Amino acid sequence: MGNSWEEIDLNDYESHMGLASVYQLQVMNQIMKEQFYTDPVKTMMILGIAGGNGLEHISRDDFETVYGVDVNQKYLDECQKRYPQLLGMLETICMD
Repeated sequence: MGNSWEEIDLNDYESHMGLASVYQLQVMNQIMKEQFYTDPVKTMMILGIAGGNGLEHISRDDFETVYGVDVNQKYLDECQKRYPQLLGMLETICMD
């Protein structure tokens, strides 16, 4: 039996999370932005990265490697497509 997250389309997920009545996509983006720079680290891991919400705040000058983990390989593939500027530093890992 697979993980139910493997069946949820990324567009459906992000559309729901971005609704004004939910507003989680926007809040998570701000939280990610703040947490990326809380501690002076060069490597980080993001669990449940989905489509990469918040990765636009990553600076190549500040980080060497960012690991993005998710159970849905399609989410990870989209994450790589959305953030080509992170090529070579964004490592995606598909695992549950």
